[in-house]
Amino acid sequence: MKKRALWKDVFREIGRTKARFLSIFAIIMLGVSFFSGIKSAGPDMLDTAATYYKDLRLMDLRVQSTYGLSEQGIEQLRGIPGVQTVQPVYSSDVFLGDSGLIAKVYSYADNNELNGYKLTAGHLPAASGEIVLDEHLREEEKFALGDSITFGGEAGETPEQSFRTKTYNVVGFAQSPQYIETANRGTSRIGKGTADAFAVIPEGDFTLPVYTEAYLSFKDTAAQTAYTSAYDKLIEQHLPEVEEALKDYPAQRLEELKTEAVAAAKQAAAQQGTQQPQPQQQQAAYAAQSQPELPKVYVADRTINPGYAEYKDNADRLSAIASAFPVFFFLIAALVSLTTMTRMVEEQRLQIGTMKALGYGAMDIMTKFLVYGTLASLAASIAGLAVGFTFFPDIIYNAYSSLYNLPDVIKSFYPSYAVISIIVALVCTTMTAMVASRVELRSNASVLMRPKAPKSGQRIMLERFKFLWTRLSFVQKVTARNLFRYKQRMFMTVIGVAGCTALILTGFGLKDSIGSIAERQFGGIMKYSALVALHDNATPADQASYKELIEQETAVTGTLNVLQEAVTARAKGVNDQEVRIFVPSDTAELASFVNLKDRSTGKPRVPSDEGAVITEKLAKLYDVAPGGTLTLLDSNNEPFQIKVAAVTENYVLHYVYMTPAYYTEVFGKEPVYNTQLLNYSGKDTGWESAFGEKLTANGQVALVSFSSGVGEAFEGTMDSMDIVIVVLIVSAAALAFVVLYNLTNINVSERVRELSTIKVLGFYDKEVTLYIYRENILLTLLGILSGSALGVILHRFVLSTAELDATMFAPLIKWQSYIYAALLTILFSGIVMVFMHIKLKRIHMIEALKSVE
Repeated sequence: MKKRALWKDVFREIGRTKARFLSIFAIIMLGVSFFSGIKSAGPDMLDTAATYYKDLRLMDLRVQSTYGLSEQGIEQLRGIPGVQTVQPVYSSDVFLGDSGLIAKVYSYADNNELNGYKLTAGHLPAASGEIVLDEHLREEEKFALGDSITFGGEAGETPEQSFRTKTYNVVGFAQSPQYIETANRGTSRIGKGTADAFAVIPEGDFTLPVYTEAYLSFKDTAAQTAYTSAYDKLIEQHLPEVEEALKDYPAQRLEELKTEAVAAAKQAAAQQGTQQPQPQQQQAAYAAQSQPELPKVYVADRTINPGYAEYKDNADRLSAIASAFPVFFFLIAALVSLTTMTRMVEEQRLQIGTMKALGYGAMDIMTKFLVYGTLASLAASIAGLAVGFTFFPDIIYNAYSSLYNLPDVIKSFYPSYAVISIIVALVCTTMTAMVASRVELRSNASVLMRPKAPKSGQRIMLERFKFLWTRLSFVQKVTARNLFRYKQRMFMTVIGVAGCTALILTGFGLKDSIGSIAERQFGGIMKYSALVALHDNATPADQASYKELIEQETAVTGTLNVLQEAVTARAKGVNDQEVRIFVPSDTAELASFVNLKDRSTGKPRVPSDEGAVITEKLAKLYDVAPGGTLTLLDSNNEPFQIKVAAVTENYVLHYVYMTPAYYTEVFGKEPVYNTQLLNYSGKDTGWESAFGEKLTANGQVALVSFSSGVGEAFEGTMDSMDIVIVVLIVSAAALAFVVLYNLTNINVSERVRELSTIKVLGFYDKEVTLYIYRENILLTLLGILSGSALGVILHRFVLSTAELDATMFAPLIKWQSYIYAALLTILFSGIVMVFMHIKLKRIHMIEALKSVE
């Protein structure tokens, strides 16, 4: 039997109840698009960057040495098993004319295979005197094609020492996979200590005797994708292999330097027409010219490139938020879908009873509701996946476009997310329809063909409070009775509104929490104005010069010598964390530079000789409390046990604060202070730049970092999350509108006879609307109050889920956010009632006269 009438009735039902079908479609589509879109944005970001790296052949490892890499060192690198390409390059830091900008200049040859360049204008350098500049400089209109640039250097270091010519013609602009961040170009040996751009010139224009660095790629990493665990594991294997292969290179290079120095002394003596010096004289000449230390070799992976690791952190942060937020989003959608489908089945009681009396089986009767829910779910899922996989990644990726130089996002289809979305959507509608219809089908046909008896009126609890009940008007009493008479509808509305309010409040709360990190960390905790990293091997003259420079600068109000040392925290079942040991020379002065305190009580925390003060996120990750111990590994992987004396508030990175005496007790050596913290007041960025140039020019200074710049850079990274928060809030607000519309529509549909009756009794259209709206206002207000409390819980849950290992979000929701969330919910409630007013006006009084039989 084809049962054409049955199937025809199914599709006619969709046509008769378009509003209901579309409301189910909308709420499922919102849930699916939000879930799939937010979940796919993080992987799409990483896939886009990984493809960019692969297209331009970004190196796997970078090798540098304090005295350069000779041909012998390059050959040693080529002999490492598994190495595919070794690309030696020259580099040097210069000033670009009189612009004040510092560029890191790299050599380029046609046969270069690694670290390619993406041209945005012009062509790559081919002839001597041609230069390609960072695209960032063209965007800021610093230089244009055809401009002439003359390299400049600092006192004692002229461009002629490194380059064949110092004047170049701009022939192109490009982007490099080594510098995906828009503004960060790494450190510089000249000027203020940081580079502003990169530049590329022909390899023949360099006159350096040895290469400054070498790039390596490996055969087994070529097929792997960046940012994956498989790639990271291979790099972890290769890095120590390269270090092992070059273990003898420092001694070899030192001998080369000594030989070169002696040869240079002989040549100088010959040019002066003097006699060849005796061995003692040779040694004296060598000592006068150069006494190099044993060269150091540095092997680094891609994470040394500015922005490489931070980009993954941003994508991981987004994925973490996506893991928590859409789950709650789907729960609200499921709740409202459950109510809608249950109401639909109850409305069809008479038809279900008739079909049962005509001999239709239970499965045939359920087919109508199952097909109705399935069609709505599948159609909504398809639309939601299309919107989610295309719209959300674009919105979120574009939010990061101001921070990174990367091509347009590559959008992919993720079957796992699609399957999860469709299954959840079907559970929300089809499963609900099946359960609701099975409940109704338990009754026999005669019972189903009669409408359900209305709920009997009964006294409500409020009536027992005579002093309050007697003061209510007739309409207010009716409103109170209706609310408590239909408890299920009341609770569903309150829960629905509360859920939407909680989602909106969580969105605003995330913005508050993320936005407050920079202010709290780089203003409230790290109180120092600047951090100066010092060379361990500075000459006494350089040390005296630096001390004089600081003493003569009247703006500097305080200094503190500090040991900062990177170690690794390790425990079973916890990811290794990089930790910075922080040892002040004078513990009593530490409070003027770093504010150590308990986050909850505000009580100061001071390092003692009995134990260390560790940061809060570190204590949370390793489940360590005061009195416990933490295992730290030094650069030689030697473990040391640290006793925890206290825990201090901190939001970025991990620190262990120790007194000099406790440091000596733990590590068995005296602290060597390699950093100096500076405090000054009332100075702008112009003064900081000038002061930074003075500091960097000093021989003892390795690096200068100003707290204002660090805070602004971190705040800029956090600001990129604003668009993500906006997407969360807008999506939650859209869900709030659909939920309120759906629940109010069900409320009106259930009470058509009641509403038509009060019209017969003389209620005007506005009074009928207010009859419903009074209940909605009360339920909305209850939902807002409940949602505010629920939002605090959800906010904390999302924060704990979204936090990265090296970051702690402030558990903060500003009072304005509560107001914004409430106003948005009230706004959508008002918009819904405008639509409902139109529907209520169309209810005819004749409905009250229809027989219930």
